[in-house]
Amino acid sequence: MRRSGVTPPSGILRPVLPALAALLFFAAALLPGCEKIDRDMWDNPAFKAQEEPVRLPPQGSVPTKGTERILSPGEARTLRNPVKPSEWTLAQGKELYGIFCIPCHGETGAGNGAVAGKMVPTPADIRTGSHAGTHSDGELFLVLTKGSGGMPAFRADLSPEERWKIVSYLRTLK
Repeated sequence: MRRSGVTPPSGILRPVLPALAALLFFAAALLPGCEKIDRDMWDNPAFKAQEEPVRLPPQGSVPTKGTERILSPGEARTLRNPVKPSEWTLAQGKELYGIFCIPCHGETGAGNGAVAGKMVPTPADIRTGSHAGTHSDGELFLVLTKGSGGMPAFRADLSPEERWKIVSYLRTLK
């Protein structure tokens, strides 16, 4: 009688076979658990490609930037500037305006800063007689806080007091 073409392993391979079979069994048993390791790629809460995922703060955590609430335009319209214009606060407002606003709005607030020509939409004219100059102090504060159109938000860069100082200084632009 003839045997099948498969010959049993011999020599060195025979003692290793049970260990190899056990290793394959454990690998097959543990493999489904590996899906949970890299699930973040599938469950990423980002909305668009290359966008930062939304990271919610842990329950009960204290924000590092304070608990400032962003107002609606209607609420902002009624706000009054808590910073009283004085020589000192206007000087601080002018300094902050020079750092954050001059590149786009220019020295006089006409919207003709050094980078204004390259921007779409172009920066607004924020002098007192212009359309932007007719906005209330609270509305200007809200624009500094949230940004508007092509203007970035300065909430992370400026404290509320600093933003109010800039609003006070804007009122001096003619």
